Amino acid sequence: MRDTVNKTHSCSNCGFFPFCTLEEGSPHWINQISSAVKQQHVVKKRQALYFPQNTFHSLYAIKSGNLKTFEVDREGNELIRGFYFAGEILGFEAIASGTYLFSAVALSETVVCEIPYNHFIGLLNSNSSLQKHILYLISQKLTVGSYLNFVTAEQRLAAFLIDLFKRLHGCEQHMELILPMSRQDIGNYLGLTAETVSRLFSQFKENKMISIEQKKVQFLQLDQLKLMAGIVN
Repeated sequence: MRDTVNKTHSCSNCGFFPFCTLEEGSPHWINQISSAVKQQHVVKKRQALYFPQNTFHSLYAIKSGNLKTFEVDREGNELIRGFYFAGEILGFEAIASGTYLFSAVALSETVVCEIPYNHFIGLLNSNSSLQKHILYLISQKLTVGSYLNFVTAEQRLAAFLIDLFKRLHGCEQHMELILPMSRQDIGNYLGLTAETVSRLFSQFKENKMISIEQKKVQFLQLDQLKLMAGIVN
């Protein structure tokens, strides 16, 4: 992992954007914010940002790219715990234990901003609006992956695709996305085999709910996917 100061990607959609924005008329805020982000790092594809049991010292905001988090069982199999994209934050689960719980590995070349935890706490203590904002971020995180309890494989994959759509775009002006993860990773996360994931993609395509070409997915009938997943909004 190497440091970088590349700022070609927009920060405005990042969950930590309020921590990196100057509050007009507040010199105290300006003095603190200069040390909020310690540095940026480039994480190459398949390279780890951190490993389980590494001492927790920082949170990480993804500036560009994507990562997966996972642990390894006794047989050496990956158990994927989540996928993270630009604007999202990793490391909250390590606060209580003092060590990172999972491995975080880049799915593509990824730029992350490192926010030392002591700086993060100092900013929270200095501004009540940031306290509310971070509670909102944590609340959002708690809802991700709730679809893993769905009974059918069709429901899980449909809800997973809708979740990615909302997190990566959030509006119906952009009706396509690139899947950075493999079919194997998707199946691992959803509790399905890679073969089942491929079969369901073909089924969704035949039903004209999506079109798919390698990793590129275009949503043709988003409402039908929502209906399949039992999502009402």
